Amino acid sequence: MLLSLNRKKFRKISDRIPTFLYFCLTVFSFVTLMVAKQDYDARRSMINPTESIAIQLPSTKPKLSQESVDIALAMYNIEVPSNVKKPYYDPTFEDRGLTTLRGWGKKLEVSVGPAAFESWALLGSTLAHEIEVHCKQNFTAIRIQDLVGLDGTSNAEREAYSHELSNAERFGLSDKEAASIEATMNFYYPESGDLAL
Repeated sequence: MLLSLNRKKFRKISDRIPTFLYFCLTVFSFVTLMVAKQDYDARRSMINPTESIAIQLPSTKPKLSQESVDIALAMYNIEVPSNVKKPYYDPTFEDRGLTTLRGWGKKLEVSVGPAAFESWALLGSTLAHEIEVHCKQNFTAIRIQDLVGLDGTSNAEREAYSHELSNAERFGLSDKEAASIEATMNFYYPESGDLAL
């Protein structure tokens, strides 16, 4: 009797497994499509970058201030998307810039450190790196790629540095600044198969 009850329970459970697997596959497919659509929308918005406009750069370095960040945004016509908080100057940050997602459904935060204030060109280039590229990338897709060993973060960074380099004239980057950006990209985020020396 006990054996027959166990068989009945096993059959009930085993009859539900295909339904459960179908449900899981459906949910996984739905999430994958949502992530793919967000990624597609972000890439579509990058097809038509802001037009290149000749800018007369100030002869002095930008002041280490929030005001300089605001001026650079306007000077280089960098639009802050609705899913991003206003970029802010962080005097304690050691790098040029950082885009952070602090939780699902929250706005992205862009901080700019003192290293970006070496010139107006570098400040504009840094803001574009963070806002025009990282803020339009899909953080979920990048994290999933990292988890499965596909170098999501490295590819995302290479895309952002490449954007800076392809817009070097727009920002007015000096040859030295462009070379430094390229060296940083190649050292920290080498293309697949390359080794940083």
